Amino acid sequence: MRKTILALLGLAWLSACTDGAAFPGLGRDMTGDGIRTLSVLDGAVRVRGPRGYCVDQSASVASKGFAIMAGCALLSDRAAMMPDRAGLLTVQFGAPGSALVGAGSNDLAEVLRDDAGQALLASGEDGVEIGKVRVGDGVVLVRFEDRAGAPIPGTTPTVWRGFTDIGDRLVTVSVLSYERDPLDSEAGRSLLELTLQALAEVNRPAIGGA
Repeated sequence: MRKTILALLGLAWLSACTDGAAFPGLGRDMTGDGIRTLSVLDGAVRVRGPRGYCVDQSASVASKGFAIMAGCALLSDRAAMMPDRAGLLTVQFGAPGSALVGAGSNDLAEVLRDDAGQALLASGEDGVEIGKVRVGDGVVLVRFEDRAGAPIPGTTPTVWRGFTDIGDRLVTVSVLSYERDPLDSEAGRSLLELTLQALAEVNRPAIGGA
C-alpha cells in the first residue's frame, strides 16, 4: 500500500509541477471573464473554489486536470467579489483509478510524515518542515514550510495541501499564502477545507456515479 501511495502521489505532483511551473498570466486572467467553474479533462470533472474565487484560465491547463484560482477581483475586469480569506489555490486531478484517500487515509497520513513522503512535498532538495497532518472524513490535510522558499513569487514558503477522492480520481489541492497578507495557520486550513468542500459539491454527479 505504501509503495502504491508514493507512486500515485509522485505522478500527481509531477503533473502539477509540470503544468503549473511557469503559471503564464498568473495574477490576471487575460480573458477577463472571471469564471467561477471550469470543466477539465474533457468535461469528466469540474473545478470550483470557495465564494469569491475565480479560475485563472490563462494559468490553468484543463486538458491535464490542472487549475489555479485567485480572488475574482484580481482576475477579472468585471467581477468585484473578493474572498473572505485571500490566497492562491491550485487543483490537480489525477488519472482514473488514482483514488486512494477513502480506503487508506491513515496510510497516506503516515506516508506524509516520513522522509519519502516529505521529499514528494518539497519543491527542491532542501526538503520541507512538516507542521500538522490531519485526517478527516475522506480528506487528508498537511501544512508544511518549503525550505526551497516560496513556490511562486509573491507567496510565502508556507503551503497547506489537501488530498481527497472525487469519483475514482485522486485530487490534490494546495493553498498558498500571499506575502503581502499572510494567512495564519487557522485561516490557511479553513481555506483549504472550503476549497475541498467546493470541489466535492460541484462534482457530486461524478461522485455519485463512481
